[in-house]
Amino acid sequence: MKIFKAYSQGFKAAGKSKKTALVIYLITFLFALTLALPFRGMLKQTAGNSMAINSMIKGFDFTTYTDFLRSAGHAIEPFISAVIWSGIFYLIFTIFFAGGVLKILNSGNRKFSAGAFFEGCAEYFFRYLRLAIYFIILQLIFAFIVFIPVSIIAAAAADTAQNEATIFYIVLTGIIVYLLLLVLGFTIGDYAKIILFMNDSRKSLKSVWLAARFVIKHFFSAYFLYLILLIAPALLLLIYFYLDNAVGMVSASTIFIMFIIQQIFVLARSWNKIWFTGSELSLYKMFPAMEVFPGERHAEHDAKLNNDGRELLQNPQTP
Repeated sequence: MKIFKAYSQGFKAAGKSKKTALVIYLITFLFALTLALPFRGMLKQTAGNSMAINSMIKGFDFTTYTDFLRSAGHAIEPFISAVIWSGIFYLIFTIFFAGGVLKILNSGNRKFSAGAFFEGCAEYFFRYLRLAIYFIILQLIFAFIVFIPVSIIAAAAADTAQNEATIFYIVLTGIIVYLLLLVLGFTIGDYAKIILFMNDSRKSLKSVWLAARFVIKHFFSAYFLYLILLIAPALLLLIYFYLDNAVGMVSASTIFIMFIIQQIFVLARSWNKIWFTGSELSLYKMFPAMEVFPGERHAEHDAKLNNDGRELLQNPQTP
């Protein structure tokens, strides 16, 4: 079955791309340090000998948190905006790495080459950035399509419903529908990146249309492959929460242990993203190639003819 074949091929491709995952992890880790170290210094200076920080390490306490904000909120405010910006930069890093990952996965031997990786990152960054903007808009449209009718239905049901369970199930249904549409959007987005890469095109919006056609035409394969690929990160998340609860961060040694565990899971998440891309790239190649953008097809064909003609003039062959 094509789904499981693509799934296994993506796993094997990710297995050969451990250096790629390590490079992505190291870059994101260094980026995180630029925020974590100043934040640690600020906490040490602001909290002083306060036991509030140690108390919240063991478990979140709202009263302790509000007391700490009351005394040190003025110092934390700049870092709240820094956290928001770090989230934006993390998204940009994710977009930046996508072209490099595809470049390595699409190479014949899949051996890591720093030059090829960063060349792919730089070459496709702005194309994928435009794609990201389109899909943020698409997700907002999905949210409006789902939650505006849900809010109207829930408001109408509030006047007639016998209990709150009815309203709960209406809202839950809306959330489930939105999550399914969210997965659809992510699936289309991933194949739009692949189509742009395989065609070496700059037409981001056209690639969205072609990706939507591909996903709709091969809906079962493309959509359910994405759902199956979600199983591994979901299991990793459950294992992490279990270890976090079992180890706890109540001392210097347990904090260090949890730090190591966290870094292992961050590295695993980078590797899992390569698995995602490798599986989807494998599935895409199993079907007949999508039509190349017409204008670019002619341009590539003309360039090939010109190159062939130059080679013939330079190396004439006798019949």
